[in-house]
Amino acid sequence: MPPRAPIRCSPRTLLAPSSTPFRPKTLPGISYRLRRPFASTTPATPSSPSVLRPATSPDDPPVPTVTVNGAESVATELENIKGLLDKELGGDPIWAERVQSALDDLSLQRRGRLAVIGDQAASPREIVSALLQDPLVDDAATRRAIVDRHQDANIEIFNLSLGARLHREPESLAVSSSWLQNSAYDILEIDVNRLDPESTISSVLSADAVVLSIDPIRLTSVPEIQRLLPFLLNHELVEFVVNGPLPSSVTQASVVTQLTEQLREVGGTQATRDRTTPSVSFVQADKALNALEFLAKGLELTSATPAMKTTAFESFQKDYLQSHIGPLQQTLYQTLRAIPKPQLCTAQRLAKFALSHIEDAILQERDVVRQAALTVTELRRTADSYAIRARHLSVTTKGIDGAVVEGEVKYEMERIKSQIESSFQDNLSWLGLLGRLKVDDVALELGGFVGSRFALDLERQIVFETGQLSQLQQSLSSSSDETLRQLAHPSRQRYIAAATRGNPLSSPLLANYLSTLSLSIPTLTPAHLLSPILTRRNQLISQSIPRLQISAQRSLLTTYSTTILGVTGSWIGSVAPLELFSTSTAGGLGVLSVVASLALGQTLWARAQKRFWKDWDRITGMLKGDLETKFDTTLKTHILAKPLATAEGLERLITKRQDRLDDLQKRATELRSRQP
Repeated sequence: MPPRAPIRCSPRTLLAPSSTPFRPKTLPGISYRLRRPFASTTPATPSSPSVLRPATSPDDPPVPTVTVNGAESVATELENIKGLLDKELGGDPIWAERVQSALDDLSLQRRGRLAVIGDQAASPREIVSALLQDPLVDDAATRRAIVDRHQDANIEIFNLSLGARLHREPESLAVSSSWLQNSAYDILEIDVNRLDPESTISSVLSADAVVLSIDPIRLTSVPEIQRLLPFLLNHELVEFVVNGPLPSSVTQASVVTQLTEQLREVGGTQATRDRTTPSVSFVQADKALNALEFLAKGLELTSATPAMKTTAFESFQKDYLQSHIGPLQQTLYQTLRAIPKPQLCTAQRLAKFALSHIEDAILQERDVVRQAALTVTELRRTADSYAIRARHLSVTTKGIDGAVVEGEVKYEMERIKSQIESSFQDNLSWLGLLGRLKVDDVALELGGFVGSRFALDLERQIVFETGQLSQLQQSLSSSSDETLRQLAHPSRQRYIAAATRGNPLSSPLLANYLSTLSLSIPTLTPAHLLSPILTRRNQLISQSIPRLQISAQRSLLTTYSTTILGVTGSWIGSVAPLELFSTSTAGGLGVLSVVASLALGQTLWARAQKRFWKDWDRITGMLKGDLETKFDTTLKTHILAKPLATAEGLERLITKRQDRLDDLQKRATELRSRQP
């Protein structure tokens, strides 16, 4: 196999052009919790005593502490990214710990780290066992330690490192292996079936290279593998190893084609077909292990003849070559040696992933803010809709120009006016007042009529409307509280951990203000809407009717006095000593004065009624406007006050959050532009 060209540290996306920034796709059903600290897969540092340490023998010489050359710029970038994760996003413990582990990793020069992952059906442990064994060099203890390293143990992450002597610890094994020595890489075996998803992703991101073991039937369609593909496909060093015999009707080319199609699905589109083909190796690790075991037994057998050893070696050579482990060893060796500084590449790659996570968090948060804005708009629309419906059903808005509609204010005033006019033509007419010789009945009768009948039907309708408005007030208040709770504590899980630690749309100050506002708004009663009717009724009773009473008294007094003066004057003019005219003439003049007095009194009474009706039209004409103003004021101060205050407060929070996201996006873009 020809040697591979050196691989650069810039991400090589398998399913998308490298110019497109990668964003890991959020997969459903993943629990975003860390049961194992991410630092458990990083090199040892003084600040992290629980990290994974190289499994070396106590007799091995101490590993010198050497800082990674050229790590200053990458460390600065990681520090900036960690600041965004800790401060701007409100705290994202998983990614912040990954970035911190990458920073710790740059403080210590270490060997390369090769992660081997795969489903149990793909037997990734057998691949590692076959990869590390050297039948001509390994002794029985070394071979048995490699093969039985997982016996009676359920280990999530197992570390295989190079050691001068064989040394075993619960989760690691130091072994003298020619492949480990030549490749300068240690191996991390990651059990994806036992390790939780986030810890698995963290371990993959900390690895300098990855070997993905897949079976020839399902390939990458295993749930434990699918959640890792968005990260694997943007890893520079990923080798897909198909472990196991192929079915009779399946060829290696068809497997590669099927695998490429599965990987294209991860990119979210199948429109572009000119994609890079993944690096795939086909092995049968069980054959290699059987061949190695057969050869080892043949060589170790003391009674074996040279012919028997030759037969064992030939059988080993045949099966081992058919297993294709040798080409896999050479492929991995050439690939791993192509990058001179794997730690820097791993740190740069993690920085890109973390920055992509921040950008995805910003996009997700913008969606949340956009949904919040729509929710606030819906609250305003609901309040406006209720207000329009209330105005449409209110008695204050009934009526059309140029006509009188039954039930409106004008109709009620005309109806009462006609009843008062009938009274003026009947018992309150001028002759009726003269006949009773008592005008005090004008204020008594008219005042009682106005006090008991004025806008009576309007009052009944307004009392009914008050009940409807009270229900509307409770409904809008509940909608406001529900909107505030919905935005402050969203039911669905947010993308970033900051959502669970402090919602940006949750404001105790706003909640306290709305609670105080709710207590300050009194319960809506009919008195709030009936005050204009009471005011106008009192005006009629206290001002217009008393003036009419006074006018009636004046009219009656003028009539009586004029009559007495006319009759007396006529009589005096007809008797001695004046005797200006005859008795018959005096009688005629007396009758004429009585008639003139009655006509004058009637004219004065008609003029008083005219002034009364002028006051009536002025007072009742303003009643409709007063009712409309009072209704609108009640809507604003009692019905719409809380929902509008809720909407305005949330809109301010949304605007503030949008400004902060814009600033965060600008900083993330600046960091992205500095990346190689």
